[in-house]
Amino acid sequence: MAPAKSTTTGKQPRQNPGPACQQCRIRKLRCDRQTPCRGCIDSGVSCHTDLTPPQRGPKRGHLGVLRSRIAALEQRMSEQDPHMGVYTPAASESQFNLDDNSVADSAAPPPPPSTTMGQSPPEEAGAVGLSIPTPSQFPSSCGFVSGQAYIGQTGLSLPPPLTRADLDQLFFDRTNAFIPIIQQYRYFIRSKSSSATQSHTCLQYAMWTMAAALSSQFHHLRDPLYHDTIEKLAHSPTEDDVSRLEHAQAWILIAVYELMQAPFQRAWISAGRAIRLVQLMRLNETDKVTDLDVDPETFVEKEERRRTFWMAFCLDRCSCVLEGLPLTLNEQEISTRLPCPEDAFQRGTPVAMPFLSEVLTETEPNIMSSFAESIIFTTLWGRSFIHQRQLVAEPVFCNSSRDFYERQIWLDDILNRRIQKLQQDYVAASVKLDSMLLYTSMIAQTAALLLCKAADSIPPNTPGNHDLITRYQQRASSAAKEVVRLAQYLPYFSYFKVHPFTPIPLFLCRQFLFVLKDNDYAMTDDLNVLSEALQDLKGVNGLCQGRLEIDFSEVELPDLEEAPDTMMDFFGKYIVA
Repeated sequence: MAPAKSTTTGKQPRQNPGPACQQCRIRKLRCDRQTPCRGCIDSGVSCHTDLTPPQRGPKRGHLGVLRSRIAALEQRMSEQDPHMGVYTPAASESQFNLDDNSVADSAAPPPPPSTTMGQSPPEEAGAVGLSIPTPSQFPSSCGFVSGQAYIGQTGLSLPPPLTRADLDQLFFDRTNAFIPIIQQYRYFIRSKSSSATQSHTCLQYAMWTMAAALSSQFHHLRDPLYHDTIEKLAHSPTEDDVSRLEHAQAWILIAVYELMQAPFQRAWISAGRAIRLVQLMRLNETDKVTDLDVDPETFVEKEERRRTFWMAFCLDRCSCVLEGLPLTLNEQEISTRLPCPEDAFQRGTPVAMPFLSEVLTETEPNIMSSFAESIIFTTLWGRSFIHQRQLVAEPVFCNSSRDFYERQIWLDDILNRRIQKLQQDYVAASVKLDSMLLYTSMIAQTAALLLCKAADSIPPNTPGNHDLITRYQQRASSAAKEVVRLAQYLPYFSYFKVHPFTPIPLFLCRQFLFVLKDNDYAMTDDLNVLSEALQDLKGVNGLCQGRLEIDFSEVELPDLEEAPDTMMDFFGKYIVA
């Protein structure tokens, strides 16, 4: 008897057991699991089967466990270091949920400029523990001159301790040379204190922003640090004089940074914030009723207030002259002594310094520190600027033109005495070592140029008018050549150690030399020196970029001869788009 047939009703599997070959996987064909398979035989290709099973994704809940472990580890680290930022799962998830393009963009910092003129830049340092915002976080409504967009919030935590230490040291090595408003020992004591205030944190971030901007190693951190500084300043209270002073110092640093990296309007607004805080604290009356403090701690505290005021004063003068705006701080209401020498400030050694009004009326001037000298010549620069503007207002108020002539001679006498003393006591070797002194020497000659330009308006009926104007023209040429000579000292400095306002006197002198170029062909070489100096500084300082960059090939000589009294009025007609 024949065996009974099976009555199983189960369906036959759609494909044979075993893995499909690689060629069928690639072409998305059904593989018969033979070796070789029918599809590969028909196609005439080699049949290969990968027996290694593919890796599977994480199990359910595994990512949550990892996040919890990271949060616990961050909490333990923050207990050891109170300044360490605490991990939050939401922030972590936003950092890791990025597409490939945004990761590539955020990870690639812009190429930094070289550290010394004429030398190639060093290699970039490794990544530091500071998250950089992605381009998707940047609004497209505004941006920097350098092309990097503005971001409103970054959510940065404190940089790692080693990065903070490096940025602090960079600040005192580089930025402090031309913004000497912070005493190093006092700053470090407050930074290490467990009771550090929000205003001190704002000051720290502003210092790190400037340090990163003047460093090739941390250059890619400058904008994130800058935007985090702005955010912290917006939410930090100013309840007492200490917090207001730190806010003023932070805004001064931010204003200088913006002059170098951002549009002028933004820098001017930040400078205005610093100046208003200085006025609110009455720092212009720091020494109105008090005598010299013998106690070192009290002296350092008061000296910081003096230096903060004088830095805001210089920022006010430079910004106003740059745009042809009325000066904000009134020189006649200043009863604050000039800053003491840097060594005495850092050591806390009390030194009695004169008032600005006393220095300007000395018949035998005494030489001072480079910072104090820069204040004196910036004051004379501002006076020359006001003197020139008063020429327009005097006819309205029926003032005599004789007043203009007497003011001209008086300013000329003061400026001559100070320049001669500066050149006598600070030889070329000193200027090559001090960027503040180099900038001061340039500003002194620029003030002379501005005064010589004002001499063109001396009334024709003044006795000896022709001889006087001829003498001023010769002096203007000498002052311009002196600026060119000083510009040749710039290669002695690192890009990052050049005073940030140096492009201003270079541009003013360049404008003057271009007017004289057709009459004196030797001026062409001087123009080339200034152009090369500005080109060298362009990689670090935004004042040398499109905001003030002029194509002189399109400028006619009559336009220059009839140029307005202020530099920015003239530059505004010939900005390169």
